[in-house]
Amino acid sequence: MTLLTEAEERILLALWRLEGIGENRIREDSLKADLSTKSEEPVVDGILKLESQGFVETVAMIDHRAISLTPLGLAILRQIEEDKLQELK
Repeated sequence: MTLLTEAEERILLALWRLEGIGENRIREDSLKADLSTKSEEPVVDGILKLESQGFVETVAMIDHRAISLTPLGLAILRQIEEDKLQELK
């Protein structure tokens, strides 16, 4: 399994919470606001890394970028959550 940073996991989880899945894309600025980090750099870097791994998809719109989870991203998010549940046992 691919190791993700905490910031990347938070990005995947935020997209899930905001229902940014498949064709239902979320504005990048809305995602950043939801994550409310002090610096945009980890978010932008995380998005780029997640996109290169096929976990998220970004689309350039006229005035913004939109992001959503891919089926692979959903599977990885599910695995992360299952791993966390196993740690609690």
